[in-house]
Amino acid sequence: MNFFDGLPFVSFWVLTGILTLRVFLLKKKGIQVSSKSGKKNKITRFLFPVFGLVFLLWLFEITKQAFQLSFLVLPDVFVKWLFGSIFLKVSGAVSIFLSLFFLTVTLVHFNTSLRFGLDESNRGKLVTTGVFSISRNPFFLSLDLYFLGIALIFPNLFFIGFTFLAFLGVHFFILKEEKFLRKVYGEAYEKYAEKVRRYF
Repeated sequence: MNFFDGLPFVSFWVLTGILTLRVFLLKKKGIQVSSKSGKKNKITRFLFPVFGLVFLLWLFEITKQAFQLSFLVLPDVFVKWLFGSIFLKVSGAVSIFLSLFFLTVTLVHFNTSLRFGLDESNRGKLVTTGVFSISRNPFFLSLDLYFLGIALIFPNLFFIGFTFLAFLGVHFFILKEEKFLRKVYGEAYEKYAEKVRRYF
């Protein structure tokens, strides 16, 4: 396992570990992090399993690269490298490390306000300081940086396409979340949105 082939696999488990640890620590304080709201529209119910399947393919592909597995799931056209630049790989590694750093800082600055899902009955305090004074969505920005880094290290159609879809998915979720935040926090969020940009 060389550095660039192994970094996406290792960094994925580091990212997962960071999130899991933060959620565990919050739950120990009695804070309900996940939303109890089970309301999902038809589109969401359809897209969720589709995304789950594609994500499993993504996880398999980074595992395959890390351990140099020869087993193919996708057609060769989707996994063939489009570029072979060391500059892209270094840029990808930098992007991954930045994303992990940014994610860690974001989780710390969230304090006890971290929530997964949109639930009016389970909302934290609106956070506008720290890293949130630079970006309204540092958590999602760190995920975008992470997926971008993977695509730069493994520049094939599958990873590039996955990253593009991840960007779209994140953006549309942010738009949905903004409506929720305006409804829940009202003028406080409006003033915050006037001062700080959506991404950076």
